[in-house]
Amino acid sequence: MKSNSRKPRDRRLNQLIAVAFITSVLLHPMLIEMSDSLFFSPLQEIFLLGCAIGLTTFMFMASKSHFLCALLQTLGLLTNVLFFFFTHFDNGWRALFRNMDYEWCFQVILMWGGGTMITIMIRLFAHKKWNAAHIRRSFGRGFLCSSIMFALLYLVLLADLFVLQRNRHFGNGSLNLKPLKGAFAIYWPLIKKGYFKNGVFIQFFGNLLIFLPMGFYMSLWWRERKHRWILYLFPFFLASSIEAVQYFFHMGECDIDDAWMNVVGFILGIWLCTLLDLIRKWVTHGKERTIFKLQL
Repeated sequence: MKSNSRKPRDRRLNQLIAVAFITSVLLHPMLIEMSDSLFFSPLQEIFLLGCAIGLTTFMFMASKSHFLCALLQTLGLLTNVLFFFFTHFDNGWRALFRNMDYEWCFQVILMWGGGTMITIMIRLFAHKKWNAAHIRRSFGRGFLCSSIMFALLYLVLLADLFVLQRNRHFGNGSLNLKPLKGAFAIYWPLIKKGYFKNGVFIQFFGNLLIFLPMGFYMSLWWRERKHRWILYLFPFFLASSIEAVQYFFHMGECDIDDAWMNVVGFILGIWLCTLLDLIRKWVTHGKERTIFKLQL
């Protein structure tokens, strides 16, 4: 009798989880639109981060599935992209990229990152029944799925930011080789005064964090390779190359502040990956060195 009564209850629970999942996915673009009318930076970003954390936490408590939570972040990311596509594609591809809003991109990535970090933290401190083989597989598959979708959006963002956008500023080059006298000198005093309007918050922290995901994922990829010091040289080479191209081809502003903030963001990504691995090693007393084992 107990098993028979449990089946309808499980079926109802699965139906409720499915409804909650679909609702949560659709809420992603709606929350961004709503936050535009209710808040200014940085309260807007704090609100979106809190919503992403809340939705993911609720979904995990309901489903106990890392993969379902990762699928929520993946489809939330995709829903935001499709929403942007259908609202800006009236005049073709060029207009689509011309209308790309970097503040919107930052907010979308922030929501993805907030939800993803919750699943990472749950898995990071998991032990006993929460560290079973099927849960490890669920996290591995979910993290891989979510990372692939994020990487696609991230590559498009980098291509537009460092290639397509620079073409629109061809012939308008400038040069600043004095640290703390360029972009940092413009935006940091405003940040200190609490002025976050007109994209100041995104311009400053976007410069600082744009390469953090690249540093994190390249650290995962480089983990088993020798000569790890090369990984720390890469952001210097990348940032210098970007600024040099801008200067020699007169494509926008060549600013050493942009370069060093990009480098700092990349290194923060490396350190974040290293820190998470050290925490997992400490939690498991050395039995598991990392939770980032990508698997199908």
